Amino acid sequence: MPRLTASKLLLLSVLSFLITIFYLFSKTSVSLETDPDGSEYDLDTIDEEIKYARRLLDEIPDPSKNRVQFSKIDDNGYAFSAFTDDRNGNMGYKNVRILMFITGSDEFSCEINGKRSYGVTLYELSENHKMKWGLFILNCLLPEGITFNDVNAVKISRISTGVTIQIPIRYRIQDEKSMTPDEYDYKMSTCVPALFGHVYYARKIIEFVELNSLQGIDKTYIYYDPVKMNDEGTRRTLNFYSDNLKINLIEFTLPFNSHDVWYHGQLATITDCLLRNTGITQYTFFNDFDEFFVPVLQNQTLLETVSGLFEDRKVASQRTALKFISTKINRSPYTLKNVISTKRLETRFTKCVVRPEMVFEQGIHHTSRVIQDEYTSPSHDGSLLRVYHYREPKYCCEKETLLKKRYEYKLREEFDSVVNLLEV
Repeated sequence: MPRLTASKLLLLSVLSFLITIFYLFSKTSVSLETDPDGSEYDLDTIDEEIKYARRLLDEIPDPSKNRVQFSKIDDNGYAFSAFTDDRNGNMGYKNVRILMFITGSDEFSCEINGKRSYGVTLYELSENHKMKWGLFILNCLLPEGITFNDVNAVKISRISTGVTIQIPIRYRIQDEKSMTPDEYDYKMSTCVPALFGHVYYARKIIEFVELNSLQGIDKTYIYYDPVKMNDEGTRRTLNFYSDNLKINLIEFTLPFNSHDVWYHGQLATITDCLLRNTGITQYTFFNDFDEFFVPVLQNQTLLETVSGLFEDRKVASQRTALKFISTKINRSPYTLKNVISTKRLETRFTKCVVRPEMVFEQGIHHTSRVIQDEYTSPSHDGSLLRVYHYREPKYCCEKETLLKKRYEYKLREEFDSVVNLLEV
């Protein structure tokens, strides 16, 4: 142990004195408030905490129990995911907005904090495809004298029937022009639409999460219907990653027959996930379990590649071309076993990476509406970033080995480790 000399003791005493003076000075500069029982509160700290809390989602603390909560209006309508929107763009300002599934366009009224909204409009999303149930956004103009931070719920009424329900505010969307890069909690996230059918299984999920993690994606949002999740290994895998905070596992159970809505209601999960990431994540990808965004240049990471594509601050989203990869070997990790692809890049059924706060309506294959008229949604040709879509075993005749070359050994190591741990 080093010996304490007299000079060192003197130095320590001086440092202790200076720290004490600095502490006392700092305390005198803090804004304090005293409540009726005499307790003192640091107002600056409280203000920061309130600002932070209002930016974050009002989620259930345990992410494995997080869910999309539907509120029944009547037999022809359900509301969910209400949010305040402080973006002064082409969709009106200032509005409280509510996502709704309804069976047809109708008129509604809104009441916010006891005051009637005098600007109520219904916006139909563009990918309903004339199905019985369509996804709409009810826009309620904020009444005079009320601020967004005072709004915790909105009361909506169907005018034709007089039915009234109250919907809690789920998200608070900031003014996107005021945001700075240091405000995001995550750099990159991925949204996976609702799981359905039998094509999803434990090992495929493990491969997806681990490969995305190796690519630097911070969070994966997975929507699923627990009623239809019958495989024990799949449930165990989802809960494992949820408990370890690698995924946000979100319950999504439609309150009506899924065959009466376009593509099992995926548009609702995409829209909800867009809201979850707005103000939280800088770049968000929308893709399925059998799709991966791949940086083409070997000396660039996924984040570096995406950041370059969004260097123009008016770019709100990038539609990314994809390559279909033949799955002749249909066993995980299939990204390491299959490399034969189509020759040409697919530019119709693209996938998107977006800056969430700049997007108002996101579709399955493209961005349907940006929040400001000057924002753009260009199509990228796949020269810097592309999507690998692992599909039917019929494609040829090129090799696409970018993922395999980058991550073969590390992915195999992580994949085997989780498979052995979970015994799936």
